[in-house]
Amino acid sequence: MIKLKSLLSESTMSPSDFKVVIDAAKKATGTKEKIASGTIKLCTQVKKDGFHKIDYKGKPGKAREPHKLMYQYYAYVQGWGHSKYKNDFAWRSDKGDKLLNWIQTSGKYSSPFDYDYLKKHVNSDMQASQIVSDIRPGSKDSEPAYYLVKSYYNAFGSERNTYVHDQVINKVAWWLKKHKVETL
Repeated sequence: MIKLKSLLSESTMSPSDFKVVIDAAKKATGTKEKIASGTIKLCTQVKKDGFHKIDYKGKPGKAREPHKLMYQYYAYVQGWGHSKYKNDFAWRSDKGDKLLNWIQTSGKYSSPFDYDYLKKHVNSDMQASQIVSDIRPGSKDSEPAYYLVKSYYNAFGSERNTYVHDQVINKVAWWLKKHKVETL
């Protein structure tokens, strides 16, 4: 029987719970974490841009920690900074990464990569950072946030008008305002 409380509550994963899972996987497999250097570089850029401090409405909120293992792993399994995984489900079939394979097949833990809040924020933080990477603070005649995001999504043939799309628009608008970028 499914309880109403379990239907209404979101599955969460704290950084300490995540570390327990990773430590168990490292102990069981005898391997270390293998996060791509490109992923770590992108996480550092997100922190430098300040997107990790912005909530889904584009306002300062609870800061995420891009320099920590959990954030970096979420970016890694979503394919940020490397070409090994095309989406956040591709890692589940990777037999080459012993650590991720153990997490997927051990059955000891519910998936530590299903924390929806962090998954969406990592995705939108990374996208917002990519969008503003070529814009200099104080620039003039830049496109407004919506059009910057729209052209970014069009470049990849991605879907628009999703929850993450709205987050990215709000985060880019925050960055443009913070850096006094004049829009058309």
